[in-house]
This record gives sequence, C-alpha cells and structure tokens, in this order.
Amino acid sequence: MQFLQAAEHRIGHTDHATLVFAEGVLVIADWEVTEHAPDADGRVHVKVRGWLANAGLLEDPHTQPVQEGPAHLVRAELRGHQTVTDRQVHVDYQHVGRPYPSNWDHPGYLTTITWARRVDSTGAPIPEDEI
Repeated sequence: MQFLQAAEHRIGHTDHATLVFAEGVLVIADWEVTEHAPDADGRVHVKVRGWLANAGLLEDPHTQPVQEGPAHLVRAELRGHQTVTDRQVHVDYQHVGRPYPSNWDHPGYLTTITWARRVDSTGAPIPEDEI
C-alpha cells in the first residue's frame, strides 16, 4: 500500500519530458507513448500522455504553458523514442483533481499530445510533403 504522504508518491522522482512548441514549452512527468496500428489509409495515430509539471491552475487559459487545441510541436525528445520534430499536434488537458490532502507536486492535470503520421505497406514512413 502506498501512503499519500510518502515521498515516493510524488512525481518528482519520475521521468520528465520537455516538449518545445512554437507557443511555449510543456514539461510532462511520468509520461508514456502509445502508437496505434496503421489504419486502412496508413495513418499511425500517436499519443504522448503524462502529468503536467510546469504549470499552475489551468482554469485561466492565459496560464496554460501551451493553449489547448491545435499546436505546432517544434521538438520533443522522448527517451527510448526517435526525436519528434516539426509536427502539427493537438494538446488536451484533463483535470483529475488531487489526492487528499492535496500533496502532489503538480496540480493534477493529465496532458495528452496527439498526432498522426503515415506509413506505406512495408511500414516505411511517407514524407509529410507527400501526404
């Protein structure tokens, strides 16, 4: 059983990723990357999801590091994955609250960044200008 007051409950000891956008910078903690199998058109949908680590409360859209919705991802280096550069993505924030007594070192926003890329029948990537 993990106690809410224990030090290991905090995201400070988890892997952080920095995603640089044209609009700002997102730092997400305890992140994961999910890639779906290609659909009939060869689109592979990719999702990076983690806890927002560099923001306060997001009720005011002016305090968001990157506005929710469409955004331009300039660069993202995710350990164990190829560097992602120059992508049109979609950013979502989901407020999931805080555990009692509100002792996480982040405000409880699950952040999801999604995009699609295309591959041919052999699995080789199709350059963006050909899509």
